[in-house]
Amino acid sequence: MDSNYKCIIDIRFSGGDIQFDVSSDTQLFSFKSGIGFIAIPHFFSTLTSLYKGEISEERLDCHGNSDYYIFSSDGTNIFIEHISHYPDGIFKYQFNFKEYIKAIIIGFQKYLQQLEKEGILPLKTQEFAHPLGDEVLNTFYDFSSLLNR
Repeated sequence: MDSNYKCIIDIRFSGGDIQFDVSSDTQLFSFKSGIGFIAIPHFFSTLTSLYKGEISEERLDCHGNSDYYIFSSDGTNIFIEHISHYPDGIFKYQFNFKEYIKAIIIGFQKYLQQLEKEGILPLKTQEFAHPLGDEVLNTFYDFSSLLNR
């Protein structure tokens, strides 16, 4: 059975802002942050630790504003709370954890393939703080092997 989960990635290289949109038939969750070279590895390592059961909850800050996210899991589902200060509110999401991870892996791989076609990747030189530098990509490759274990 094919999953109805989809993921779209947007990374602004000039400022390092990132956005990962994961959708199902019933909901859309956007993880947004500045400082992509910090936010992306933290996002992937948090999902990995939750999936492995090493942690049950983690807070991820949005670099660039005062919003934050709380990710938690019961082993089957991932629960996300987005605490937003503009407009004030708490937004809650629930996804099948394995399908959520698959969607991110597929979406990120497609994004990287598109950047390769455009000649952006591989990077000609490793720039400090680039949101797709080697350290960030290595974190993704570790994360993408999560479902193969």
